[in-house]
Amino acid sequence: MPIEVLLAHCDPSTRARISALLAAEPDIEVVGAHGDGVRALAAAGRLLPGVVLTGLRLSGLDGVELTRRLAGRDGPHGVRVVVLAGSGPAPRAFAALAAGARGLLQDTDRAELPRAVRLVAGGGALVSPRLTGPLIEACVRGAALSAAADVPTLDALTRREREVLSLVGTGLSTQEIADRLVVAETTAKTLVRRTMVKLGARSRTRLVAIAYESGMIRPRARR
Repeated sequence: MPIEVLLAHCDPSTRARISALLAAEPDIEVVGAHGDGVRALAAAGRLLPGVVLTGLRLSGLDGVELTRRLAGRDGPHGVRVVVLAGSGPAPRAFAALAAGARGLLQDTDRAELPRAVRLVAGGGALVSPRLTGPLIEACVRGAALSAAADVPTLDALTRREREVLSLVGTGLSTQEIADRLVVAETTAKTLVRRTMVKLGARSRTRLVAIAYESGMIRPRARR
């Protein structure tokens, strides 16, 4: 079955361009496109798409609030959010990650967007390379992800869960984590999920931020 995608973006021409781009992919189906966040939220609850692609600027509900409602406990089950940051301010994009977005894209080119949809639909997470550096720097400054100002303590984590947090922080996929720990992929998924629950993280991207904020992983010095 194709991956069903719901699109929310304020610009009609961008909605048309992205819809056409994704429609050309045999394994992706665009089930709706809206410029209003309230309508997008209602459509997501009705259609239950695998992925919601949303911009930051929407009427009704903005992209951050839409993400928060979709990714929250009361949101539709199984819906994953990818935020199209464009040239918007970085703090708003990072706030979307804190709200539970599984992906953050700055560009919507022909190659990156379908790849992001497939990756997030499969349970992965993605941050555009251009945004990774600013995100890490913001985490180190303690200003990233405004919805979570306090860095959660790692005391509740077991040794294995700390190891999983470190591996997630370095950007490894679930399968790569399983290979590194020499366990089944299902076991790795359970470990990642358990680590997220203990740290109150609603996405893998939030785990990456916690790994840096806690000092478990330190950013590489610029050359």
